[in-house]
Amino acid sequence: MQDADILQFRSGAPFPAAQVLDLAVSVAIGRDLARSEDEMFALIENWFLRPATHAELRLSITRLLDGGVIERACEGDMGFCLTERGVEATTTLSGGMIRMIDRGRGYIKTAFLLEMLDLEKGKCP
Repeated sequence: MQDADILQFRSGAPFPAAQVLDLAVSVAIGRDLARSEDEMFALIENWFLRPATHAELRLSITRLLDGGVIERACEGDMGFCLTERGVEATTTLSGGMIRMIDRGRGYIKTAFLLEMLDLEKGKCP
């Protein structure tokens, strides 16, 4: 994934506080873990041990749509899929998070964990 696109923060804008939420939402979509808004809220609360608000989730979805990370795949509140750019960006960011937690020691096998994410499952056809 060395040549993968990396999501760029808008220049001049403050560091987006919900960027981690964007990654979580894109991983959930990529792994096809949440087919409804209620399922997405439950998943986010389970992962972070705190709930997200409707406004936070809507802003995250809007950023992901505007950034070309996801697109609408079907009707429904969570009828999204990851674009090619979305798979690359989500894989790049997830891999970076794994390496950051590992602190560069190589104890955590990044490639193995990324393979387990199976983001291709939620990729747009």
